[in-house]
Amino acid sequence: MSKLNASDIRKSLVDVSAYGVTLSGSEAPQQQSVLDGIARLMEDAGFCVCYGTNKILAKNGLDIHHDSTVAYELLESIFKGALAKLDMRKYSITRRAMEFARMDVDGYNKNQSFSFDGKVEPREFMTAKCIHFDAATPFIGNIYGPNRNIIGGYPLICDVKRFCRDKGVQPGGMVDNIPNNYNVVVKQQFYDELLNDYSFALKMNLDTDIVLIMLLNEIEFGLAHGATDPQKRVQGDEAHRPIRHFEFQYSEESHYEEWYRHYGLGLFPAKNYQGENLSLNYYDKGTWSFNNLIALDN
Repeated sequence: MSKLNASDIRKSLVDVSAYGVTLSGSEAPQQQSVLDGIARLMEDAGFCVCYGTNKILAKNGLDIHHDSTVAYELLESIFKGALAKLDMRKYSITRRAMEFARMDVDGYNKNQSFSFDGKVEPREFMTAKCIHFDAATPFIGNIYGPNRNIIGGYPLICDVKRFCRDKGVQPGGMVDNIPNNYNVVVKQQFYDELLNDYSFALKMNLDTDIVLIMLLNEIEFGLAHGATDPQKRVQGDEAHRPIRHFEFQYSEESHYEEWYRHYGLGLFPAKNYQGENLSLNYYDKGTWSFNNLIALDN
């Protein structure tokens, strides 16, 4: 993380419990000051981390585990409200119509009968922890928590935009297809430096809080993401790492192929997960650790 400033990173960490919020569903209008602030962070830093839903629920006599749906809907309303303040066309490389979508996945176990947009054929799917961009969507949000029997699995953010500026590299030439996966990975020749000098993971408590990470995900403008490898705290017991994912999807399937072509990539059908390495240590299966952590007191 030698090229990133920890104090600058912390400016993009937003305790939503410090604001007045409305717990009336995913379309609830939220306080304009918090939405304006998040919109500015998305344009300036390219990311925002919203935490503190545990405190909001507790104030309302609710529990983060039993009433997680309330927290999910609150964070969805913040995501939608903040992005409604941005000109999405500035960050769309194909200018095709898009619509909001959400999906629930497990970031530890294999997901069964998963379809990323409900249109492509369902398949068995594992989430990617390597440094990657989600395909064909300019802005994404990932809600993490509450975990069960998980250690590690800390969300990671990689400032590809800063790397390209420092190195004079074109972002579109930095990515490659992930075999049997629709997401795209950072190429091997850039991977180690990006990971060591331009990435950080958020060390936070996802057993007792539910956190939203919003990212400017488009390759030409944005930030890649991944995660440190999650493990079971107690072997033999069930473990879950729930993630609710938000994105904007193309209305027409043919427009996905156009997006891949823009970056010189092919669109290859993904089938059932076959044990491919999707870990943060994507190019080397040997013993390895990542220590660029930013602690979040949540």
